[in-house]
Amino acid sequence: MATIDLPLPRDHTLCRAPSCPPPHRRRDKAARSYTRLNAGTARFLTLLVLLSAVPVASNRPAWWLIWTFVLGAVALTYMLRAQTLMVSKRPFQIRSLRGFIALALLVPLYAIFQSMPWAAHIPAALQALPPNLTEAAIKLPDSLSVMPGASLLGAIRAVGFLLFLILVIEVGTNPARAHKIGLWLMLGILCHGLFGLISLRLLDDYAFWGDKDMYQGMLTGTFVNRNSMASFLGFGLVLGMAFAITRGQEVAQTEPDRGYKTYLTAKRLDILGFWCVTAVLALWILQTQSRMGVVATGLGAFVTFIALRLTYKTSLTRILLQTGGCLLLLLIGLVAFAGAGVVERSLFAWVESGDRISLYTQTWGMILNRPLTGFGYDAFAPAFELYRDDPLVTDRYIDLAHNTYLALWAEQGFVIGSIPIILTGWATLIILRRLRAGSGDTAMNAAALGVIALGASHSLLDFSLEIPTNTYCVLLIIGLAMAPTRERTKTPTPFQGAP
Repeated sequence: MATIDLPLPRDHTLCRAPSCPPPHRRRDKAARSYTRLNAGTARFLTLLVLLSAVPVASNRPAWWLIWTFVLGAVALTYMLRAQTLMVSKRPFQIRSLRGFIALALLVPLYAIFQSMPWAAHIPAALQALPPNLTEAAIKLPDSLSVMPGASLLGAIRAVGFLLFLILVIEVGTNPARAHKIGLWLMLGILCHGLFGLISLRLLDDYAFWGDKDMYQGMLTGTFVNRNSMASFLGFGLVLGMAFAITRGQEVAQTEPDRGYKTYLTAKRLDILGFWCVTAVLALWILQTQSRMGVVATGLGAFVTFIALRLTYKTSLTRILLQTGGCLLLLLIGLVAFAGAGVVERSLFAWVESGDRISLYTQTWGMILNRPLTGFGYDAFAPAFELYRDDPLVTDRYIDLAHNTYLALWAEQGFVIGSIPIILTGWATLIILRRLRAGSGDTAMNAAALGVIALGASHSLLDFSLEIPTNTYCVLLIIGLAMAPTRERTKTPTPFQGAP
């Protein structure tokens, strides 16, 4: 009698032992392992942000090179592990943001191009220098970058930031996990602020990495710089406010169904705790005496507040009353008890602004000299020395533009230097759409908008987002808000594919 060989089903295995688990059980086990992989990676990313703040906010090449190497190893491990866990290949969620990642990749690629010795093949008009500069005065390298080694290292750092963002988007596709990451990040920022306060008040202005030669009497923590510390604390404040408002909305929606109010419920205690965290962080930001830190944090908190109130369809009258009440509390309460230093420095802001305006003017002259090519990624300091002029001709070394937008254009030109700005706008649009559609975690979406407003405004007058720890922190919050809800692949049935 003839036999007919039927094709094997897709999930067929040669295992016939009684102990061999069915295919669906193997898939369930792999899915649980995949979940644990994402949860573990999420904890690592949060821990990296908080640990990177310890060694001077990782604002030294040795430290951010270490974090970049670690991120590369973790990203490779994650990719290989994720692809081997599932029976059918599970797509990476970052594929939905391919254009975003490709555009971001142009920044390190161009930095590498700037560091290469190709100056002889580039038109002289694209390599303009000050007219009074002679070859005898300085020997420039045979590259677009006036410091090619720094540009090459900067490209490595930029790749590390991109790897960090990709991992955040991969693990942030679960809204509950994204919410939990935000909570741990907020608590970690609170711990950093507490250490800074203890160092300032109880340890005689102690600095973890040596004696403070600047900003005595100001809360700087492990950051050393008051403005960068203020931004870091501001990120935590925005998160705390977002969590407080969203929990308040949950309570407001559930209580009418009961017919009565219970004031000491677990949710109400949570709300009180988050508002306390917000108030404490506000006090500590005032202790940094950073004028722009206070203004930028206030703007970020306001954007988060408005985003949530509009999402919850709060009336305009109520929004105005609540906004006025918060401003009154800030002016009467916080400034009266902790903001004397900020007020005093604000009174003399215009008097002290002369050098800053000169710096911006001379930096703008640099940009106009090389509007397309720039002077090299991370090469602002040596390039500025070529253009330094009165009244900035002093012994003080100027290595930062104190305006991130001007720094980007000076280093990489208007085209490539504008990519981070374009990406920020792109991310904002993605988050606004998700907030409007109710996709993802509402608190993290609104907090991300506030963080963008905080960072964008502070970058107008300082360099807080050029500090690696602050960059990691911003990428973590924004990446969690951008991450699409995970697409679930359909598992083939046992006889799918059989004729």
